Amino acid sequence: MQEEYLHYLWRMKRLDFSQLILANGSKQPVYVEEVGWYNLDAGPDFFNGTVVVDGLRWSGNIELHIKSSDWYAHQHHLDEAYNNVVLHVVYEHDKEVYVNGAVLPTIELKEVIDKNHYLNYTSVINNVQKVPCYKTVMEHKLALLQQIDVSFLHRIERKGLGLFDEVEKGTRDKIALLFVALFKAVGGRTNGLPMQELVKLLPYTIISKEKWDPIRLEALLFGCAGLLNEECTDFYYLRLKDQWRFLKGKHQLSEMKRNSWKFGGIRPYSFPSFLIAQLSALLLEFDFINLEKLKSDEIVQRILSLKGNYIHPYWETHFVFGKLSSKRKLKFSTLFKINILINGIAPYFVALKHIDGNFSHTDKAIEMLEKLPPETNSITNYWKNIGFTPKNALESQGLLELNNEFCNFKKCLSCKVGVEVLEKKI
Repeated sequence: MQEEYLHYLWRMKRLDFSQLILANGSKQPVYVEEVGWYNLDAGPDFFNGTVVVDGLRWSGNIELHIKSSDWYAHQHHLDEAYNNVVLHVVYEHDKEVYVNGAVLPTIELKEVIDKNHYLNYTSVINNVQKVPCYKTVMEHKLALLQQIDVSFLHRIERKGLGLFDEVEKGTRDKIALLFVALFKAVGGRTNGLPMQELVKLLPYTIISKEKWDPIRLEALLFGCAGLLNEECTDFYYLRLKDQWRFLKGKHQLSEMKRNSWKFGGIRPYSFPSFLIAQLSALLLEFDFINLEKLKSDEIVQRILSLKGNYIHPYWETHFVFGKLSSKRKLKFSTLFKINILINGIAPYFVALKHIDGNFSHTDKAIEMLEKLPPETNSITNYWKNIGFTPKNALESQGLLELNNEFCNFKKCLSCKVGVEVLEKKI
């Protein structure tokens, strides 16, 4: 038995409430008028429930456990937040619980739960496939689309709040916010955290002062990143190093450790040195002033039209300093630009919503992702094999969230598809 399953039964009222009786005290019927509001944060499981016990109506919180002794195992008796619990709902009553010196009314569900329903639930969550309901999910296309939309909103909101928390609370500087968004997007999943560290060490005000000279801007980025301490005699590298010595002293800058960056196990195009070269070119070419005043179409077009003309020619034949590679044409790839839009610009607008209190910023983020093609990765390919192909970036982002936050953790009872699959079997 899982506590999550008990939560589901309670909030969905999937119990025969006419059979509920006290497991302690008078053994009288318990009448549940309101199951309460489901709480996903710390504290009791359900807020503001209403129950009638021994003819008295009680309003307060409701707590669920597998065993009533879990009250003490979880140390709720030491937490004042649980002093207003009026009903304890357990699978098995094995110990009396006291709150404020009185026995806590308890009901036991062991004999009330629909055993067939529980067997169906366990058959779904015990499936070893990446998507537990993969065999029947396409029979619930509407629920899947609804869950993808919900999952996307969770994902974009989480990313936006993450950016919002990165900028200084006293100022909530929008340009600083945009820089954090761009740096994180370029860093990606592998080097996103060191990129966050880099943008903290190198304020945009300094970048704005020095970007009149591309070499100065590159020196600032590579120097702060700790990547100008190599044994390299290339002219370009030595020029950057010389500029960095000057700029480091001028602006009293610190630098990261090289081992903060991940080079191993990734493709050369994702090496931090090559990403920083592209980031420098992006900051030179991209006009980020008054971005929020543009329409979603204009923002998408502006990003997709970026060329990468400011990437230094050195990177035609290098991915790291001092090591030659085969020559290639330098430009921003379509994948690079779409990544900027999905993982940089869109979360930036959601963060703006929290700064301005203007929900139209989120609408703009949604509109942008609806206009972009879906991403191609192992997760979207897996879903294509099941039978669902996302039609745009919004749906592919929603699929990623559904996979990572629901399917991977078997949170079928919190998923619209999982609930439909479970209830259809009954």
